Amino acid sequence: MSGKRYIVYSGMPKFTRVPQPDIYLARSMSDSWFGPWKRVGKILDHPELLHHNSREDPDYEWGLEGAQLVELPGGRVLLNATCFLPQGPRGSRQRVFFAIADNIKGPYVSVGPVLDPGGLGENGHSTVIIHDRRLTLFYQGRVEATNHRWRYGLAKYSILSRFKASERLR
Repeated sequence: MSGKRYIVYSGMPKFTRVPQPDIYLARSMSDSWFGPWKRVGKILDHPELLHHNSREDPDYEWGLEGAQLVELPGGRVLLNATCFLPQGPRGSRQRVFFAIADNIKGPYVSVGPVLDPGGLGENGHSTVIIHDRRLTLFYQGRVEATNHRWRYGLAKYSILSRFKASERLR
């Protein structure tokens, strides 16, 4: 990201039933967090994620949201965000996913949902921190065993192990 400041956000086209946000990028024109900000445009759309519900599905649940961009060691860019699986009962499809690009504007290649709730449940709205070539993911999750109450969870990944996770839900 070379010292430049970016904001990633969810934005949506006009909709008639359920909001269907995609992921967009804006860059600071002053290279500070104070802006002003220039919209770069859409960097990830629904059809680019095979593991995300389709806008045309009659049981469409929600769009892409909660995005974060993190520069990886070596300069590639990690997109951390929330998607909704195309199948399963409502209230069980929300998932954290990662996508990687060589450039902040993309194209992004998804490595898919990165956390399995281990049964009926879901996870999302996460934050990534990278330290000493380890990625720590702080996220919200809920599972059947906790009566679907939202809780927070931590997952740790070795960047070298292609994002294999060890997960702990509290």
